[in-house]
Amino acid sequence: MSLSIKEKYLFFIICSAGILLRYYNFSFDDLWYDEVISFWVADPSLKFQETIKFNQLIDINTSIFHFILKFFFSIFGYSVENGRLLSVIFSSLSIFTVTYLSWMISQNKSFLLTSFLISFNIYLISFSQEVRVYSLLFFSASIYLIFFLKVLESQKNYLALSMYFLSSILLISLHPFALIIFFSCIIYLFSKSLKHNKKYFLLNLANLITLAIAIYIYYSSFFLISDSENNNEFFWMTNPDIGFYSNFYFSSFFGSRLMGALFLITLIALVTKNFKKIFYLSPITLFLLIIFLSYFLPVLFGYIFKPILVNRYIIFILIPIIIIISTLIYYIKNPIIKKTVFSILILFTIGNHFTEQTFKQFFKKRVYSKPQYTAALTYINNSGHKNYFLKAKKMKNKNATIDAVNHYINYLNTKNKLSVKFARINERGNLKFLWHLCFQDFNGKDCTIDDFKNQYKIIKKENFNNIELKLLEII
Repeated sequence: MSLSIKEKYLFFIICSAGILLRYYNFSFDDLWYDEVISFWVADPSLKFQETIKFNQLIDINTSIFHFILKFFFSIFGYSVENGRLLSVIFSSLSIFTVTYLSWMISQNKSFLLTSFLISFNIYLISFSQEVRVYSLLFFSASIYLIFFLKVLESQKNYLALSMYFLSSILLISLHPFALIIFFSCIIYLFSKSLKHNKKYFLLNLANLITLAIAIYIYYSSFFLISDSENNNEFFWMTNPDIGFYSNFYFSSFFGSRLMGALFLITLIALVTKNFKKIFYLSPITLFLLIIFLSYFLPVLFGYIFKPILVNRYIIFILIPIIIIISTLIYYIKNPIIKKTVFSILILFTIGNHFTEQTFKQFFKKRVYSKPQYTAALTYINNSGHKNYFLKAKKMKNKNATIDAVNHYINYLNTKNKLSVKFARINERGNLKFLWHLCFQDFNGKDCTIDDFKNQYKIIKKENFNNIELKLLEII
């Protein structure tokens, strides 16, 4: 299928806009706690074993992303901007990989809608500006699915088979929820084998080796959630409430309750209308299986064992959702209905951006959405009392949390020429004034003062976005 000059220009404009929205002001905010973790663990000055140890102390994911980030830092320099730039790069590349995956499946111009919905998806744009694994996870999922479908077409395509094997190892090593995609493909492959009485020996062999590697990764000693100091207090997840079953995180994925309802209703309507096609074991069948298992398995696990489902853990679900919608819209026979659905999705998606910072930042001052470390530290530095201590309760490892936050504060001290100093427990009795820092992104709204045995009185209180400061006078 060839594209007209107009369609090529349209595709270029869509992709350019998507990249611009990811890159523009990508490092506007300071880090939030999860990013602070990654910034600390991926410090290129740390030794290999130290990175693994710190990851085990403070994170609940594998070390793979942190090693990739560490490598990137060692080449391009250790800075927050470079950390976020890595996510911007992978998120931008995902526009092209998911669009290509859509074209592989449809072989028609519906991939243009896919490129638009990926480029302008607020959820993906948001995570493209974080020093976390999720943009890489999303990109890796798209690469994995591309090569899985290529190998399905021909196992003799040894280049595709090799790339499939490598991409599967990368995918399952990045995040445990990536196993959902892997197992979905295994189930789909098994179904195709039964239906067509065809053996996929090389593909099954690659999957078997990948599964063995996955078992090693997730049951090895350096990936144990139970390493927390107090696992019951630290474990913050809860099972989905009744509101979850009304939108299945679509409100988060697409920016609002209205947008979530629009895309969820569209998806259900299109799948219902084309339900018979599911039984032909097309790639759409695989994508529906991924969507189903991405909800079913974590929810089931949560009710039987412990809650584990968080919307960002299944960020990859946007790939099948958007491709299914884009592909099935193209099969609507009534041209008026097709154009109406097409137009509504585009207009509402663009319109929603005018209520978000993605568009507002071009004509209004951008609002901070994460803790204002720099502003709070500057305030302390200018107050005349530069010593502080931190509140950190119910964390996986309290000391590791304090070390990670102090590491970032020291980085900001150097960057902004500040001289704010952390007061350790044995130093606090010698100070007359001391700042208490409470970061509400991991402490919540509970900013009571703990672990402080000296008598004191609060003489000043200041608030910044997600940060509360209290100046204590030691009595």
